[in-house]
Amino acid sequence: MRKIFAYLLLAVCVVSLYAPPTFALVRTERNTYFIDDATGSAQIKNGNKQKARDEARRAAYRDAIDKAMEMFAGDVENDMRNRVFAKSQSMVKNFKVIAESEENGILTITGSCSVNERAFDGVLGPEVIASLGNPRIMIIVDPESTKNASIVFDELQQIFERAGYLIVDNEQAQTLLALDPSKSFGDPALLAGAAKTIKADIIIVAHAASGAAHAQRFGINMYKPSASVNVKAVLTKTAYQISSTTISRGSKNWGGSSSAAGMIRSALRQAAEEIIYKIAYKMTSPTSTVSIQLANASFGDIEEFTAFLKKSGQVFERSYSKQLAELDLVSPKSARNVASLISDYELPSGRKIEVNGLTAQTVSAKVSGNPGTEIDVYVDNVMNEENANELERLAVMVAGRAGKVEKSYAANLLRLTITYSSNPDDNNGIPALERSLRNNRVRINEVTQNSIRGWRQSTIVTLYIDNITKESQANNLTKEIIASVGNAGKVESSYSKPVLNITVTYDIDPKDSRGIKALETTLKDNKIRIDSTTEDSIRGWRIPGLLEIF
Repeated sequence: MRKIFAYLLLAVCVVSLYAPPTFALVRTERNTYFIDDATGSAQIKNGNKQKARDEARRAAYRDAIDKAMEMFAGDVENDMRNRVFAKSQSMVKNFKVIAESEENGILTITGSCSVNERAFDGVLGPEVIASLGNPRIMIIVDPESTKNASIVFDELQQIFERAGYLIVDNEQAQTLLALDPSKSFGDPALLAGAAKTIKADIIIVAHAASGAAHAQRFGINMYKPSASVNVKAVLTKTAYQISSTTISRGSKNWGGSSSAAGMIRSALRQAAEEIIYKIAYKMTSPTSTVSIQLANASFGDIEEFTAFLKKSGQVFERSYSKQLAELDLVSPKSARNVASLISDYELPSGRKIEVNGLTAQTVSAKVSGNPGTEIDVYVDNVMNEENANELERLAVMVAGRAGKVEKSYAANLLRLTITYSSNPDDNNGIPALERSLRNNRVRINEVTQNSIRGWRQSTIVTLYIDNITKESQANNLTKEIIASVGNAGKVESSYSKPVLNITVTYDIDPKDSRGIKALETTLKDNKIRIDSTTEDSIRGWRIPGLLEIF
């Protein structure tokens, strides 16, 4: 009885340890900076246009890097620019010539390209930090991260010191916030006030949570540790959050230790790497962040609108719910400039953006007209692209002219988003989609007002072949079956003399011409006499040769 009670107590402790953190933060992914007007010119000497063209291309690379520097770090000294330009070849990717012209012996190229942000950071970042004179950073660890606090602080201190930052006295920072640390952790203004007191330029706020799943195997305690960290940076002078990154780690295998210290350190290094140079750029950059709220927008509208905004700067998608999207645009443009920019934009659907509100840092707008209705269909266990395309064609047929279907497919999960120009009815909406999916071997798990979730059923056909006297005969027959099935399914076999069992897991209807009929033909061609055939099995035996009989 005591033993049972001990196990129950241990289980309760493990569940408590493994509970997810109470914060909800969104990770900001690293972006590639796109430039569509990089321009370079060169003189044509001795009629050698190719040499001039190569020199103009290099000049266009320099122009692309120059534009990227203006976006991220503003005006920088010429010496620093030259050091960055010397490595422009490794940073500029996917350069495509848009236009080429020649006038008065000068050849000019205009092209589009992308700047690799990781390579850009590696060259420009250290230069900017040095030019700032080693910015001062205050590191604050969430009080809820008590058991991991020393790991978090020590790791972040090493990372930022190596990059060239100065770390302010941690004890002094904690003393200033000691009256109510839980409140200060979530209050950027209060943090900024404390940072100003000790003359810190940047506040780094960190949270770490860890836990471990537990099991006993052969009387030995086994664990699967996991960890999650969040690191965000707040600019002291404005109390504005520059960046926030959440990284999670988890062990795939059971082990003898429940410690997640190594995972926390690894996650902290990745999180810090994503913001360490953004901080320096923000301190020197003339750019500003304008928050945009866009109402009455479909998911497709947001994708088109975001692509449009990326031509002007960095775009961060903060949230999307009930046709309201919140985005941040980081660019040299003021809120008034952004309002003017988007008020002239017309979506591919013909709907226009209408600006209806403006402050110093925010723009409120809405998409004109009816955004229609969106229905999402999620189908798991879709084994190949052919099956995904088949279900996409099915959705297109059901929606007809009333809706537009968009497909995404990865890791056997198919997502179909159907955007209707008007409210769908029983003939082209949820009921019709559900019926068609069921008729095409999709088992429905959940149906809501605007979504359907299910999984595609696979059909298994088993072959039982007797009188297979040699393993070579079993192998040869299995190869013939694999060739017959092709990409319509998966074949597995097992042989125990004299019976060969072959299992075919179909991604198609077995009644298809590539299904059971094809299997029967293949077996007969290989001297297998069929005894019986059902919807999910074939039984037969191998006809022996004359030499085997005598």
